[in-house]
Amino acid sequence: MMGPLALLFGLPTAVVSVAVIDAGAAPAMLRRVWRIADRKRALLAAGAAALTLPLGTYILQTQDPTLLRQIAGVGILAFVVLISWGFKWRGGGMPVTAAAGATGGLIGGATSLIGPPVILYFLARNDPADRTRATLAIYISAVVFSQAIILAIAEAKSSVAGWDAWMNAALLIPIYVAGIYLGRRLFGYASPSFYRRVALVLVTVAGVLAVAG
Repeated sequence: MMGPLALLFGLPTAVVSVAVIDAGAAPAMLRRVWRIADRKRALLAAGAAALTLPLGTYILQTQDPTLLRQIAGVGILAFVVLISWGFKWRGGGMPVTAAAGATGGLIGGATSLIGPPVILYFLARNDPADRTRATLAIYISAVVFSQAIILAIAEAKSSVAGWDAWMNAALLIPIYVAGIYLGRRLFGYASPSFYRRVALVLVTVAGVLAVAG
């Protein structure tokens, strides 16, 4: 969502919108994932991300939003390249998990891209697709709750995107939730590699829009 939203409404509004929409949809994301997820790694990464989110939010408030949007777009495209190359890495223990989460929190606070560092880390572990999806659902849900709280505090103290952006984002939550349920129903109808290719195409388009916009 970040690339198109940043292009249409500016980065601060995009960051707020993604945080609000993801936080509102978190209960739908978490259904039936707790049992199969790597909960320990997911919560460790989320905790580390929560610690660095405030610094990322400060960067969002103080730096040029156009430059940050373009940096985010480059980051998205770099993420796509690494995944497309089939980057695999089974090494690294809990310190690496925490480092990935902290990186995600810093980048996510500034650009709303809380996912790529941690997604890359878990995809590189080459766990089964359903386990990876479940683990990432827990991580993302926990982090967006933290991010929404931090952004709300920042909004109250010194405006980030304006409260209208929060209200408009909240209106999109039901549509996003509908997409989650539809995706869950369709998950078993094609191979994980098919969904991987579709996701990479969509994310590539979002990255190009963020850079070129």
